[in-house]
Amino acid sequence: MYQKDVLREYISKSELRVFSEKIKVRLSKELAEKYDNGSYNNYLSNMQKCLDMIDTLNIQYPGNAHPVLYVYIVPDNSYSELLRIPKIFDKGAGGGKPVPCYDLDGFNSAYGLSQNILENRPEEETKISRIENEIHELSHIVHSQFFSTHQTICEGFAETLPLYALDFEEIFDEHRNTIIELDESQIISAQELLNSEKKGIYGAGAVLPNRSCSFRFSYISSYLLVRGCVETIAEKNNFSKAQAIQKFLEIVKQSNCSNEWLIYDIANSIGIPQDELLNGKHLQMKVLTSLSTQVQKSKFSK
Repeated sequence: MYQKDVLREYISKSELRVFSEKIKVRLSKELAEKYDNGSYNNYLSNMQKCLDMIDTLNIQYPGNAHPVLYVYIVPDNSYSELLRIPKIFDKGAGGGKPVPCYDLDGFNSAYGLSQNILENRPEEETKISRIENEIHELSHIVHSQFFSTHQTICEGFAETLPLYALDFEEIFDEHRNTIIELDESQIISAQELLNSEKKGIYGAGAVLPNRSCSFRFSYISSYLLVRGCVETIAEKNNFSKAQAIQKFLEIVKQSNCSNEWLIYDIANSIGIPQDELLNGKHLQMKVLTSLSTQVQKSKFSK
């Protein structure tokens, strides 16, 4: 069924502001006045710091591109419609998510945000959960240059980049201490995650209430799956974390497969049994065991 692209129409009438060499902003004339008055500076400065952290990985984009991050700021009274926020995540208080980018010098995705998310933010954002969540969203923008299908892989990558590649799992104590307490029955296999996508229930159910998406069972399971794949790449090729992240992006981009066949293709590329990656949980539990061991060593050393 055809749906009018209301965001594209909004962006076509928007004003452009250049926040930095790497970040450009589009927003309505009314919101541009707030931008010009500095209402969004703190949030955008914090975003720049998160983007700078991602840049330390030196990710090479297809075509040797150097895309700009576009931030599309939309009014609070129409954010849900413009950004197409899924009802399962829409609490009526604004939000943000990757959206199609309509600017040719940008990533394939832009960062759509309701105005209230950017306003009244502290000059220096120090809460680990907020920083990790911001990098999670920016990671979606990054992988949009390589792939944008399947929540299972996309959400897993968006968690793996900050928590594994940028070492946030070492300082995000609440998250690490929560997931290492999970048993195998609480981990969702790749096949089950794909099934939840098809049923439209991916993201339902959280291990802790009123937390970010990082504490939802599906996101945790996707994270453990993708992190397990990336760690396997690193171990087998003697790669750094950054090199392993790059290789995973390229593996998924170069695959012509989807759904279960994509999982098989990833398994073949990293050298593990197909059925184990699709239906098993060995890789995921290996990650949890490693994290648990690190916690125990840390306690012992204190």
